[in-house]
Amino acid sequence: MKKCTLMLNNPDGITRHNEPVIARLFFKEQPIDPSKLKLVNEQGKVIPHQLFDIVYDDDTDTLISACSIAFIVTNLDQLVENYNLYLDEKTPVDNANGIKQLVPTLNDGVKRLDTGHYILELCRGTADGTSYGKWGIRYFSAKAEGRNLIKDCSNAIGGFYGPFFTPANGLINPPEHTIVECETEVEGPIYCRYRFNGKIPNGLDPALHDKSFSIVWEFFYQSPWFRRTYYVDDFETSVDGMPVINKITVGDEYESGKNNVVFSRFASYGGTFYRQGDLYANILADEVNRILSQPLDQLPPNARLYRESIGDNINAVSWDFFWRLFCVKEGILSDEEIKAHVKTILRKAHHVVHNSARNKEVLFAKDVDVNSVPEQTIFPLAANKTAEINPESGYAMVWYTSNIVGRYQIVQRKDSGWVNWGTNGENEYPELPTGSTIYTAYGQFDDWQKQADSMEKNIDVKQGLIEDE
Repeated sequence: MKKCTLMLNNPDGITRHNEPVIARLFFKEQPIDPSKLKLVNEQGKVIPHQLFDIVYDDDTDTLISACSIAFIVTNLDQLVENYNLYLDEKTPVDNANGIKQLVPTLNDGVKRLDTGHYILELCRGTADGTSYGKWGIRYFSAKAEGRNLIKDCSNAIGGFYGPFFTPANGLINPPEHTIVECETEVEGPIYCRYRFNGKIPNGLDPALHDKSFSIVWEFFYQSPWFRRTYYVDDFETSVDGMPVINKITVGDEYESGKNNVVFSRFASYGGTFYRQGDLYANILADEVNRILSQPLDQLPPNARLYRESIGDNINAVSWDFFWRLFCVKEGILSDEEIKAHVKTILRKAHHVVHNSARNKEVLFAKDVDVNSVPEQTIFPLAANKTAEINPESGYAMVWYTSNIVGRYQIVQRKDSGWVNWGTNGENEYPELPTGSTIYTAYGQFDDWQKQADSMEKNIDVKQGLIEDE
């Protein structure tokens, strides 16, 4: 019987629970039969596994010379542990106990998964200009909690925005005005990988024309983790009067209905340095209200519908409504009118954010009650491990980004029930480098920072020699 040892190294001795492991294996000198593998941990328990991204040996159609393997480590609290991969024993994986493919429930749903930890639905979008037609994850529920964090499926996790989808470019967010194609790359009981491919509509900025994007989503059986990586064609432009090269805003948005929020606290790893209040939002809202201040019967039809949709309190609606007036696809203002209004807004906003006392008014707290600050918005400074927390339920959403994000925009607004985690600073300046991977986990964690540590420092696997038992 032949076997090779997989040596699991646990950085910092972090306690691991239901953590996915993906490793690349090579069998070039001794190609193997992938149907005859059995993975066993140190306690002698057979561990379900999944092979993917297989490379077949040049001389045969049945033996393989390389592959990736995915499996779940249910519990690990020591620095090292060895798993044995037996190469000539067949132990079928029980798909009934793996990720289940469910029938999508939304009109544009493409994948609905029961991962064991979550039930979630990926949607391709409808491009109808409403939050109900966004692409991304539009249904998201931890099975133990049984609550969809996106009420009425009227928002989405995973969209990206700036610099492409801003008033300055005459567009609002892409999940509302772009349809993606979903490509299945890997689909199995332990691990699923999907790729969203999309084309960004052309706006007012020629530097951002004819760009495409793809987002790779990864999901794991029984794990609170999921992750995505953002790829966008190279670009160079300016936002807030400052240069931007290959940086984007990613937004995870949640809805819970008025007078409620999914999360009521925000924290950065080790404590939160932040500025509070969104002066740009105030300036933008003032300009919107000024434009629409004339009587309803004197407004063009599209402007009238827009005004009626807002009502009397612009802060009681989603951020999307701030932008809608300046979107070329809405046809409320002409291109030249949009450019003129945005120029005025950005000049004022740049001054009050960067050239006033506010720039030095950096506060610190372990965690922040965001709804209690002006505009229910904070801009935390550089971090790559963050969390939004619901102290009442004990649930938290934890993010680890593979690159430092220079500033975030965090909104927790009870008036509308809208919560946003965004990788942008003030005045919509994007801060996440393209090509970044975002790990996310939702659950009741004893210490969210340890969860973030484990996402930052994954279990490392080394493949040993192939030997006879």
